[in-house]
Amino acid sequence: MQGAYLEDFQRVKVILKKDCKFDFNGIYICEPQKIQLDLAKKTLINQYWHLEYNLSSVLDPHIDYYLYINDETELHIKLGKITRSPLFEKKFYTTEKLGFIYNKEYTEFRLWTPVAKEVILVLPNMKTEYSLFYQKEGVWKFKVYGNLDKQPYYYMVRIDDDFVKCLDPYAVSTYPNFKYNFVVDLESTYQSKYDRPSFSGCLTDSIILEMHLKDFGYLLPSNSSYYQKAFEEFENIGLNYVKSLGVTHVQLLPINGFEGIDELNPDKKYNWGYNPAEYFSVTGWYSSNPKDPYTRINELKELIDVYHKNGLLVNLDVVFNHVYNHKSFSLSKLVPGYVFRIDKIDFMTNGSGCGNDLSTEHLMVRRLIVDALKFYTEFYKFDGFRFDLMGLIDTETIKIAFEELKKINPQVILYGEGWQMSTGLKKELLAFNRKDLPNVGYFNDYFRNIIKGSPFDLGKGFIMGTTTNPKEIGYLIQGCDNPVQSLNFIECHDNYTLYDQIKLSLPNSTEEERKNCIKLGLALVCISQGTPFISLGMEFGRTKKCIDNSYNSPMEINQINWENIKKYQEVVESLIDIISIRKKYELFRLKDKDNVDKYTVFKTHNGYFEYCLSNEHNGFTVLFSNNYNLHEHSIKGTLIYDGKSCNSIVDSVILNKPSLYIIKTK
Repeated sequence: MQGAYLEDFQRVKVILKKDCKFDFNGIYICEPQKIQLDLAKKTLINQYWHLEYNLSSVLDPHIDYYLYINDETELHIKLGKITRSPLFEKKFYTTEKLGFIYNKEYTEFRLWTPVAKEVILVLPNMKTEYSLFYQKEGVWKFKVYGNLDKQPYYYMVRIDDDFVKCLDPYAVSTYPNFKYNFVVDLESTYQSKYDRPSFSGCLTDSIILEMHLKDFGYLLPSNSSYYQKAFEEFENIGLNYVKSLGVTHVQLLPINGFEGIDELNPDKKYNWGYNPAEYFSVTGWYSSNPKDPYTRINELKELIDVYHKNGLLVNLDVVFNHVYNHKSFSLSKLVPGYVFRIDKIDFMTNGSGCGNDLSTEHLMVRRLIVDALKFYTEFYKFDGFRFDLMGLIDTETIKIAFEELKKINPQVILYGEGWQMSTGLKKELLAFNRKDLPNVGYFNDYFRNIIKGSPFDLGKGFIMGTTTNPKEIGYLIQGCDNPVQSLNFIECHDNYTLYDQIKLSLPNSTEEERKNCIKLGLALVCISQGTPFISLGMEFGRTKKCIDNSYNSPMEINQINWENIKKYQEVVESLIDIISIRKKYELFRLKDKDNVDKYTVFKTHNGYFEYCLSNEHNGFTVLFSNNYNLHEHSIKGTLIYDGKSCNSIVDSVILNKPSLYIIKTK
């Protein structure tokens, strides 16, 4: 326990045994000039003196210093709390490009670690090592001549006494299971052939379909990678099916380098991917050749390109609130004490439930996040991002990310989980359901709980026949306080699938009754003001065998059962029809609360609900019910949706089961 620690640029903490004979004022540093220390505080804790000393000189954390006691005992001053000092942020923030800069003649390696004493670059295939040189603002550099394309590399870094192996936080390709990184010529990767499909850039114009690459491709007839399975075309399934739905955006669960799986044995373990280990390098778990540094990159780029060719935009689920292993995370190794939030008694906060919370408010953590998002937007050409546990990320980081991404892609969209969570920062600094982020969407769990029922107590929501306050239904249908921020969903990868929750909540229900509930739920998601969010397979009764958290369950639980489409053809066609109506008529996707109030009216009559939309161009009446009592309503117009393809003149409709009708009245 005895030792000396650099707590700030002009403060050192010394811990000595009580029975150690020394002069409190006889302690000094030699650098090589002798620096006398000024005792500021002494405390006796468990037979150890805890001494805090102030210095007249400013110490640099990348230099080795030694402390002397009684001109005899020598202590190497180790890293203390200096990385959490306010001055540390100001002194060591850098805008220098990090990672590696490649060309055929040489590669320059750049690593940010203001507190390292030595940094050694290891090129294992070449059996060569190079010492990096400290430059400024915490950046170490070295230029290696020759063509290093496809060469593996890693670093050995000494912070205090010992060297530790460390990967590059900005690495773009990695050997399976994070053995080392690769140098890659990004200009030689797959080159996109197609532009992004045109899109307004407003969330309410999007219809988002969530999918996991392995779930999606597990039973598709192909021996290629899961990246490739996601864009191969088969009759009525796969990409052709996704196109047929009419959604605007496909959202992929995380594809960055994550742990909890074995990339060399891809069928051995399963995981959703919310276990980040690297942020710029994508996983080899989906790749046809995970050992090759280019294959995973090329296959992902081609996937996005093919989706763009087919008129679909692609979003990426990103996890910037925590990492899988805080001890092995590379940036944490390089700058101990800086990367994760610490509470008042120096313990890491745990708002994520994963043992750590990223300190996104720290400038170089924020820069890592923004740089990664820019890289995925610019290099891979992703079109939007879904943030896991966005309520743990500070608001300023989201604002800056949105501004920077708009410069690259003006039609980019951002949305995420806006739950309020405890993480050591004042709540007014965190990005949960923020009115000052008016163009960022949030998953509307209120919508989910009222329409479907809470997944945590297997509640029976509106679509299962529960009597619900009409004001609540109207509030949800009309987009709550801001339609742009309301992401309307009743199923996602988390919790029970819609089918399973209906089955558990209504154990005596028939298959036909479950179909009716699903059909009504999907219709309400799609006609409500806000952004519709659909989990792939919910429209054809996807089941996970009633497992509510399948993040590491076997593929037999998580797979997409494409055969079910035939059984649920009527529900699928119903979804296709209502999506086409939403896309065709702007009244169903208004962009602010003022226009919702101006153009829509919600009312109730004897157990059914009437939602009227009208502007100078079009008028609609949406009638829906969640019970089996007969309700006849007289209304003149053209029936354009009743759960199946239709286009007929009507003067009355009968709601005789959980159902929804759309009548064009103008």
